[in-house]
Amino acid sequence: MVESKTEQVTTFLAALDNGHREGFMTYAELTYSIYEIWLYASVLGYQGSFTALAEWVGKHYPKLNKRQLMLAEIVKLEADIDFLRQQVHADLVKPDAAATRIAHLSKELRGHVVEVDRMTKNFDRRGLILSGADKVMRELRAIFKGNDDVTEALDLAYESVWAALTDEK
Repeated sequence: MVESKTEQVTTFLAALDNGHREGFMTYAELTYSIYEIWLYASVLGYQGSFTALAEWVGKHYPKLNKRQLMLAEIVKLEADIDFLRQQVHADLVKPDAAATRIAHLSKELRGHVVEVDRMTKNFDRRGLILSGADKVMRELRAIFKGNDDVTEALDLAYESVWAALTDEK
């Protein structure tokens, strides 16, 4: 029997003890990255699909896409600068008054570009580290599948490693 997307997450949550379930739900609420939420779920034993978890998170804990907002702001700032330049060419705004405003908008635009670049680099770096850790965890689980003593110890180690990785900035 194939579980629906909703059932995949519901089954996963029902299998967790209260402490892990509450911890996971708090993490899902406070974390913006669906990838990090999915990786944490896999540390806790989630076997469902990424899309099922992404839909569940989107329904229960909608996320604000800060990078997308910043990119939209960049487009608006560029349009404002172009509009101001057009007004100068049409003699609707004096060049000296426009120069100050253009300089201010350009500085704000550069700041937005730098911030988007920083966000992207940080997100990419963190994602690579977490996905590498997830790959190691999955491989070790597969290697020691069936050896309950080792898998229990590995699960405890995974949680410790996950906590250390997510605390890194």
